Amino acid sequence: MIANATNGHMMHRGRRRSRAAALLISAAMLTACLSAPAFSEQYGVTPFGLTQAERAKVMATLPNWSGLWNPVGGLIFDPATADPKGNNAQQPGDREHPPYNAEWEAIYKAKLDHTLAGYFTDPITNCLPHGMPRLMGGIPGPLEFVVTPEITYIIWEYGPQLRRIYTDGRDHLPVEERFDTWTGHSIGHWEGDTLVVDTVSMRGDTPYDRTGAPHSNQVHLIERMRLIDRDTLENDMTIEDPVAFATPWHVNRRYRRLPPDTFVGDSVCTETQHSPIINGQTQFILPNDPPGYLLGPMPLPPRK
Repeated sequence: MIANATNGHMMHRGRRRSRAAALLISAAMLTACLSAPAFSEQYGVTPFGLTQAERAKVMATLPNWSGLWNPVGGLIFDPATADPKGNNAQQPGDREHPPYNAEWEAIYKAKLDHTLAGYFTDPITNCLPHGMPRLMGGIPGPLEFVVTPEITYIIWEYGPQLRRIYTDGRDHLPVEERFDTWTGHSIGHWEGDTLVVDTVSMRGDTPYDRTGAPHSNQVHLIERMRLIDRDTLENDMTIEDPVAFATPWHVNRRYRRLPPDTFVGDSVCTETQHSPIINGQTQFILPNDPPGYLLGPMPLPPRK
């Protein structure tokens, strides 16, 4: 009986200890949640809704990317693999060398052959947007950055076109809820003076540039943007495309800051889209093109 009583007493004490331990664990978890870094304290991001005073402190830490910037290296998306080398004013038959698998290299080759036959395969000839990733390399004319703590905007003269890069700490939508757009969905964070950007959900019917180099809608873009000197901005891009590529594609583009008195106006394609017909082919004239300049399709080669 003494033994049983003793065992029962020990069991009650064990239950009390278990309950006490559970309470301690719950209290510790609650303390951890309350003391965890707030949304605004996540590394390199700033949520919407800060007071102006808090926002001004963050703003003071961001780099100055003001002004207008011109892409360096011509209209081919990847100047490093341009063929022929150093050709900034792209001609029919010019190409680049993305790391395509055999199937997508054949698709690209067919587009190049179509261009050589006198037809452009570029959607912008129908006044469609350039789309991403092309906007970061295969487009003429200046762009400008509007850098704020919560979001960075990139605005292009042509279109005009706008890209939003959210730096408020949000994530991409769940895969099952995503939908493709011209510029995709971009989220970023700051690592010192470098903006690191992750972009998904880009449409698969836009090329990288006027050569017609295609990509799928599974393309995934990672960028690291930074100033390398006062007037030179670098965008180091890694592009993954599990459908089209055999390996990731590394592309480095730079942009030069234009003189401070430079300004741009709106350049809206449809306003000057007269589409004259010459020799049975519809031509395309873009805004601000000089008289007689035809964007495409090119005249067919003379028949032999």
